[in-house]
Amino acid sequence: MKRNYIIELKKEVLKFKKKNVDRKIIDEFLKKFSSTDKLTKELNIDEHICAFFVPVNKKTKSVYLAHHIKADDWIPPGGHIKFGEHPIETVIREFQEELNHKISPNQIELFNLSIKDVSNNPRSPCKLHFDFWYLVEVPKINFNYLKKEFYNAYWHQLDETTFNKIKTPQYNLIVRGLTKIL
Repeated sequence: MKRNYIIELKKEVLKFKKKNVDRKIIDEFLKKFSSTDKLTKELNIDEHICAFFVPVNKKTKSVYLAHHIKADDWIPPGGHIKFGEHPIETVIREFQEELNHKISPNQIELFNLSIKDVSNNPRSPCKLHFDFWYLVEVPKINFNYLKKEFYNAYWHQLDETTFNKIKTPQYNLIVRGLTKIL
């Protein structure tokens, strides 16, 4: 993988140095980027980088979540970052693939990072995900979501009913945190 690519990824992570993101997570991302250039699923099935995107409508303070088939959880859409692809490019590509809707980079804002052990999921060969989390400001429309990826998907208000649907504690906390942003 090209050195410039890793530098760009490090720049994305370093945006959080002065924000309210766990310093340990930032350090783990930077350590990962310094220790290997095998950062994508194509090069490292066990540990790789991914991008979540949370479609948001700030006027209605709502988020679009999906009941993900592999994760068996209500989570934001997202996907694996491909070799040589910037995480924002992943968000644009995955938004089109999973929700059948085109977006532009000016709609996308990085807001969090997470590292998730996914080794106990029998539906996935992956073991560890290094996740970039992005907000995507969009109109509140009914997306034509990818049926082979999600059981169901729709807009949710940021309230306890929604939070109680998200079983993964780490993801639940991140989505709860959106109440401070929206």
